[in-house]
Amino acid sequence: MNLKFKIKVILLMIFGINFILLPLIYYNINIDGETIYNVNSTNKFLKTSESSGKIFINGTSDWVDFKNAGNCSGEGTYSDPYVIKDLVIDAGNIGSCIRIENSEAYIRIENCTLYNSGKNIFNYNAGIRLLNVSNGYLIKNNCSKNFCGIFIFGDNNSIFQNSIINNQIGIYGEGKNTISKNNITNNLLGISATHYLNISLNYVDYNEQGGIRIYYGFNNTISYNSITNNNGIGIYLNEAHYNTISHNNCSNNKGNGIHLEDSDYNSMIENIVHYNLCGIMLNIIQDNYIINNSINNNKNGGIELYSSSNIQISNNQINENYYGIKIVESILNNVFQNTINYNYYGISLFNSSYGNIITYNILHYNRKCFTETDDCKGYNIYENNDCIEIKDNNILIWIIPLTVIIIFSVLVIIILLLRHKRT
Repeated sequence: MNLKFKIKVILLMIFGINFILLPLIYYNINIDGETIYNVNSTNKFLKTSESSGKIFINGTSDWVDFKNAGNCSGEGTYSDPYVIKDLVIDAGNIGSCIRIENSEAYIRIENCTLYNSGKNIFNYNAGIRLLNVSNGYLIKNNCSKNFCGIFIFGDNNSIFQNSIINNQIGIYGEGKNTISKNNITNNLLGISATHYLNISLNYVDYNEQGGIRIYYGFNNTISYNSITNNNGIGIYLNEAHYNTISHNNCSNNKGNGIHLEDSDYNSMIENIVHYNLCGIMLNIIQDNYIINNSINNNKNGGIELYSSSNIQISNNQINENYYGIKIVESILNNVFQNTINYNYYGISLFNSSYGNIITYNILHYNRKCFTETDDCKGYNIYENNDCIEIKDNNILIWIIPLTVIIIFSVLVIIILLLRHKRT
């Protein structure tokens, strides 16, 4: 065997070995039109804060492979979760930056910058997308310019101290998860959710279409959030039942502070609802509680009921709105022990509202304590209310300008008389 032949054989063997081993060392896959670094990737840049490739993990076995490839630390247990941190991922407007599905391993995603996801409304492309995932902890990530900042579907996950800015939807959530202490600002919609969520201590401000929306959901707790300066409604529930809305600041929104549609058995307790279009509005509702709220300086009504029944409105401070409480086509509601002062109208009933019990309320310095349309008169109960109305408002309005005119006229006459004496 001559030397040239031996060299050719060796080169062919080296080429063949590389051909076989290369896919095991590194390869990309394509899913739904997006190139994703697979779990077998040995890309060391995933461990740095430099720009990184998108991540897709499906199932527990993928986590094992992902760790073995050197892409995360931890064991996936409660005391030692898998950790992905300090990444910068630009999704390039296709798919999600980090996509994890069908996982029950304990995971932690921390301090990542995730932006430019795809805008597919059906897939909810996101900065972080967790589907059928439990035991995730997302902390101090920056998610911006995505269709959805964070999408989460599963149980026992926590979204904590993240910055969610300039997305179509800030956070979409479903399942027994906690969304807490996040800054959710300048999105089209702040939070969209369905059921079993604990949404607390978030700043949900300056979002274009509103702060928090619950659609077809139940058993959510929305508490201690700042939901202010949104272009739409602060908190909106549609066909959502058995929810608690408490201790939130829903103020300075261009829409209503809190608005419920077709949503029964909810409680609104100890919220601050100031300077909105309407404070709290209920439409086609039954068996709700509005208790101990501060509802002041709203443009229209403090509380407005439309086609609603069995609503308890008690112990609220309702001041300086146009209507303190406005009840329209609503029956069998109980309004008691509220302080309703300095509104244009205190309590007003319209359009066959009957069977309402209005007792032990304080109504001071409203233009009218009570007003009713003719089809309501005689069909409601008013007892033990403390009413002091502002009398003769029209006369009071003219007192100051008339006084000024009289004083001016007297001064003119005095000046003319003085001039006449000099001549």
